[in-house]
Amino acid sequence: MSWWPGVWRSVWSALSREVREHVGTDHLGNKYYYVAEYKNWRGQTIREKRIVEAANRKEVDYEAGDIPTEWEAWIRRTRKTPPTMEVRMHGKY
Repeated sequence: MSWWPGVWRSVWSALSREVREHVGTDHLGNKYYYVAEYKNWRGQTIREKRIVEAANRKEVDYEAGDIPTEWEAWIRRTRKTPPTMEVRMHGKY
């Protein structure tokens, strides 16, 4: 039944109209996505989301240091825009 989660995710995505925009990947391999505000199939407004997809999906819990500081600031909304390549290369927050 390992195919079932993929089917469910596809159906949910079609119904929710959630469109993920890939905004970057950190040096650990974590991927970051932005989902703009949208209306779902029931007409409800869903606020914007910032999502991290873990590089190692088997680990359930994150620990300090699993997300670089500049990306954590973006996920927590203390930074408006995703970190640029320059910020990622030089570590300037």
